[in-house]
Amino acid sequence: MSFNRIAIYGHRGWASSAIVAALIDSGAPIKILYRPGSDVSNIPDTVETIEVDLADQERVVDVLRDVDIVISLVGHEGVTLQHQLATAIPKTNVQLFVPSDLAARYDEQGLRVPVNRAKSEVEAAARDAGIPVTVVLVGNFAEFAAMGIDIRNNRMIFTGDSANQPVNLCTRPYVASAYASIFATTPITTLQNRTLALSELTPTGAQIAASLSQKHSSRTKTTTETLASINQKIETGLEAGMPIVLAYYCRKIWGTGEQGGMAWGGGDVWDVKGYEKADVEGLVGGGLLGAYRDMPPTVGKFFGKEFEGCR
Repeated sequence: MSFNRIAIYGHRGWASSAIVAALIDSGAPIKILYRPGSDVSNIPDTVETIEVDLADQERVVDVLRDVDIVISLVGHEGVTLQHQLATAIPKTNVQLFVPSDLAARYDEQGLRVPVNRAKSEVEAAARDAGIPVTVVLVGNFAEFAAMGIDIRNNRMIFTGDSANQPVNLCTRPYVASAYASIFATTPITTLQNRTLALSELTPTGAQIAASLSQKHSSRTKTTTETLASINQKIETGLEAGMPIVLAYYCRKIWGTGEQGGMAWGGGDVWDVKGYEKADVEGLVGGGLLGAYRDMPPTVGKFFGKEFEGCR
């Protein structure tokens, strides 16, 4: 078995830390590139760590000299930094760039959300530079805290027809395992210029509500927001630069039934062989759902008010 040599930029985030751990455990030779001052104490001593300022293009080219794949896992605030990777990679022998995405292919309105637009621009810049690219789409993380589901208090906000529409979800462990499955040993030529979708479970809103009811042995309190209402919130949020807007947009495309198609993005679904996928009963009722990263207080405030309408 031949391993691909992988460099990773972005190692400390909620999703990236799990993905990095899975790639390290795969046995592939890994090097972690980190910005000056970043904490690498969570990386095993056996893994090479290299401090690098992406603005120092000569340095970036040098540290990528023995790398086959560059995987970026930066969070929202670091997305635009990837342009510096796209500038450096053509000067190396790197065969594949995997920009940070972990979301979906969005429509015109979705691309007006700043982080979505920034991700799209990085991918376009890499392709324009002639770099072979692989994009990994997950739809939504099952742990995502702003989809209108309050497991603790047995409440749920439906949007549009989300009660009857499936939503493509992946847990963090599944995504981490998928990254290792895809990039550790798969021949690079079979990955170049592909969009790979991950799909662990696709419950409808009604199925999630039923699992909530079973968990609490009581009817789940619900409310339904119209698509017109959520769309107005999206437009207002876009104009005001509100952090809540991405959560509202994700709820809208679930309610319209578009989310699944956007999660697949016209690509092919990658299944992790031998992985026992989660189901909605296990996540909601079985305690398998991990905690998502802390949401900004403003987001929690907005959703707190909306849940008050559940009856």
